[in-house]
Amino acid sequence: MGTAAAPTTFGAPLPPGVHEHFIDAGGVKFRYLKGGAHEHGKPPVLLIHGWPSWAEVWLPVAEALGATHPWIAVDLPGHGKSTPLPGKDGSLTALRGAVGAFVDGLELKRFSVVGCSIGGTLAVMLALDRPQAVERIVPIDAAGFAPKLPGKTVRMYLPFFLRASLGPPGAGGVRKLLNKAVFVDPANTTEGWVSAMVGVWAGKTQRRSLLKTGGALRRPDASVAGRLGDVKCPTLILWGKGDPQFGWRIGEEASRKIPGARFVGIENAGHFPQVEQPQATAAALAEFFSHA
Repeated sequence: MGTAAAPTTFGAPLPPGVHEHFIDAGGVKFRYLKGGAHEHGKPPVLLIHGWPSWAEVWLPVAEALGATHPWIAVDLPGHGKSTPLPGKDGSLTALRGAVGAFVDGLELKRFSVVGCSIGGTLAVMLALDRPQAVERIVPIDAAGFAPKLPGKTVRMYLPFFLRASLGPPGAGGVRKLLNKAVFVDPANTTEGWVSAMVGVWAGKTQRRSLLKTGGALRRPDASVAGRLGDVKCPTLILWGKGDPQFGWRIGEEASRKIPGARFVGIENAGHFPQVEQPQATAAALAEFFSHA
C-alpha cells in the first residue's frame, strides 16, 4: 500500500526546487507552487487539487512529472493560502471564472491540466473554455462527472458539514472523515494530515468559504456530465478503484463519452490516488505526457 508522504500536508517545508508564488487575479490572491524542468521547452502542466485540500497534495507525483514538464500547483480560492472568492457567489461557475482569470494572469498560452475531484471538473471546464490553449487533461476522480452529486457522497459529508457550520471541527471528526471518504488505507490518515485539515478549517473566514464551495457541488453547474462529448483534447481519466465517494465506473463511463479518452483505474487507492498510490499515479501521468 502507498503511504501519504509528509510533504502532502499543508504547511510542511517545500522540497528543493519547489517555490511558492502569489498573484492577484479575478478578485482572488492566488498562492501557487512551481517546479519541474523548463529546459525541454514543454508547455506547463497546471495541477488543481480537490475540496478541501491544497497544492501540496501534488508533491508525491510532481517530481516524476517535473522530469519532463514544468508544473504549477495552485491553491483554489478559499483553500490553502489563497483568499476566498469575492462576493457571495461560491458556485462552480464563479470558481471556473476565477481559475480562468488565474490562467490569464500567468499568461499561459498553451498548457495541460491535471485535476483531482473538483479539480478534475475544472480541468474539463478549462478544456471547454480554452480549446486552443489546453493541450491535454487528466481528470482524477472528478466530482462533476455524475449528473448530480451522489446521495452516498452527500450522506458521507453531511455530519462533518453540519459540525463545521457550527464551529471548527476537531481532530476526531477530521480523522473520521478522511478514513470514511478519502483514503482506503487508514495508515494514510496521518497525524500530519489530521492537524493540517484541522488548521485549514480553524479560521472563520476560510471555513465559511470552504462550506460555500462544498455546498456548491450539489448545484447543476457543478456537473460537466452533459458536456463530456465536447472535449476535443487528448484525455486520460484516472480513478482510485476504492474511491468511496465516486465509484470508478463513473470514470470509466466518462471515458467512453470523451472522444479518444483512456481510462486507468488505480488499485488500492481512494479519492486521492496521487497521495495514496503516488507511484502508480505518477507512472500513468508520465506515460501519458511522454507523448506531449
